[in-house]
Amino acid sequence: MTGEDQLLLDDFKAKLRLLIKRHTSLKEERQVMAAKIAEMEQTIAGLKSENEELVKKYNDLKIAKALSVGDEDSKLVKQRINKIVREIDKCIAQLNV
Repeated sequence: MTGEDQLLLDDFKAKLRLLIKRHTSLKEERQVMAAKIAEMEQTIAGLKSENEELVKKYNDLKIAKALSVGDEDSKLVKQRINKIVREIDKCIAQLNV
């Protein structure tokens, strides 16, 4: 081998070592990222289930509120209707005179 060939071979070996080092580094980084992705997916799944549970509770509370407020509101509505009916009766009585 000539000196020039030896230099080219040494340069090739150096670049190959650098490439292998980068490959190893990227491979390790990929493993770290895959672990982070798995962790994030678990977090997302947990948050989705928590969200579904909270939505169910919210809907239950809406229904409970609608049912509980019904008694007081129904009394007020009945009072208003009775007042309106009395006013209508007065108007009819005045028309009949």
